[in-house]
Amino acid sequence: MLWEGMNMASVATPAAIHNDESRLTREDSSRIELSNEIEGLITDCSEKYRFNSRWDNVLNIFGIGLSLGIVSAGVFRYPAIAAILGGMVAALVSAQRAFPFGQRAIFYRNLVGQAKNLRTEFQQSLIPAKDAVAILKALRLDFAQQLPRGITSVLDRSAEQLQC
Repeated sequence: MLWEGMNMASVATPAAIHNDESRLTREDSSRIELSNEIEGLITDCSEKYRFNSRWDNVLNIFGIGLSLGIVSAGVFRYPAIAAILGGMVAALVSAQRAFPFGQRAIFYRNLVGQAKNLRTEFQQSLIPAKDAVAILKALRLDFAQQLPRGITSVLDRSAEQLQC
């Protein structure tokens, strides 16, 4: 008979199978939810990167155009136009300092890279969910505050905890 030689304790009951499936489902849904949150951060950072990169490019192109205009006005002996364009360059430089689109674009590009690395490590089960949540939390804080701290402080704390 099929049941001969089998220990009845090793046979799973329907209730035990259901409990295992529901536990796996909860774990899987938590991992999927965390993956979705990481994807959301990647999307948000990518949008901020594109916005800042575009405006940085617009200001740079406008500055190049003004510089060419100043040179052209000087060559064709229009000092009044050259002076006006010079004033516009000063205003443009002030705008670039007031709105550091280039620095922010680099910041968000770095955040995108860190979030993509987190996604890969989490999807490949190289880091546990607890560590992924801590890193995601640090990246979100950086995103919200626009402070280029990176995730090294979180990783350093994790390494210290592992050594203890």
